Amino acid sequence: MRFVEILFIAIGLSLDSFAVSLAVGMSHKKMRWPVVIRAVFFFGIFQGGFAALGWWFSQSFKEMIEHFDHWVAFALLLGIGSKMIWESIRSNPGDRSFNVEKYLILIGLSIATSIDALIVGMGLGFLEMPILLSVALIGLVTIIFSLTGFILGIKNGFRLLGNRAELLGGLILIGIGINMLIQHLNY
Repeated sequence: MRFVEILFIAIGLSLDSFAVSLAVGMSHKKMRWPVVIRAVFFFGIFQGGFAALGWWFSQSFKEMIEHFDHWVAFALLLGIGSKMIWESIRSNPGDRSFNVEKYLILIGLSIATSIDALIVGMGLGFLEMPILLSVALIGLVTIIFSLTGFILGIKNGFRLLGNRAELLGGLILIGIGINMLIQHLNY
């Protein structure tokens, strides 16, 4: 069951990178493939790396909060999920325009889409999820979803899909948080 939970977490986290990739692809139709490949790897590496960093932070003070860590994990997933839902409602990915050929912009986008992974990584640590599998899956799923976003944006320009992706990601993370809380309270 842990693999399925980690997979859904990875999907939920990757959907903001997907939405950004979709927006960039829609606004830069003639983007070169080396730039796209570099961008998707940046997104995946940052997403996985921030999850690992969050896990490491959680290990530093886990003993202090072990009696209510399930509530912390739930609150983190609820907060990130709610933020993603709010972002999906208030903005249109088609209105965003970023030049990922510039390293500073690419790094900024990679960090911005990975902050939630840092917080979710803390939740993974509190719940004692296998970190290597989690980091690898989060990074790989982000790479796949980001590449898909670029391709859809460049080829077809699905404007509404980006908002729906962030909305779905938020709902997935909230659902996982509720499920984890229910499982813990039933023990």
